[in-house]
Amino acid sequence: MDDLNPKEKLPQEIFAVCAMNAVLHTDGVAEMAPLPALSKEIEGTKGVRIAETRKGLVIDVYLNVRFGAKIPDTAWKIQENVKNRLEDLTNTKISQVNIHIMGVTGNPDAKGNQQEQ
Repeated sequence: MDDLNPKEKLPQEIFAVCAMNAVLHTDGVAEMAPLPALSKEIEGTKGVRIAETRKGLVIDVYLNVRFGAKIPDTAWKIQENVKNRLEDLTNTKISQVNIHIMGVTGNPDAKGNQQEQ
C-alpha cells in the first residue's frame, strides 16, 4: 500500500474537525464559540481558525469554559491536546495553538459554586 505523498495537502476541514474534537474532550471546556466577526468558519466546524506558515500550522480556537474551571490549566491542556492529536493523526507540524476564551458558561450558587443544570 502506498503512503500519502508528503507534498499532498490535507483539507483544512480535517484539521479543524480534529482540533474541535480535541478541544471539546478537554476538562473545563463548555462549548466552542463562534469566530469573531469578519472570520469565516470552516464548514462543519465551529470556533476553529487555521493558518499555514513556514514553521507549521497555527490553530486558533474560540471557546467558552465551564464556571469554576481553572482557565490557565484548561488552556494548557487544550494546547497539548490539540497539538498532540493533530501531529499524531496528520504528521503535520503545529507551530502554535492559540486559545481565545470568549465566555464562561454555568451558574454559580450563593456561595460561588457551580450549580448542576
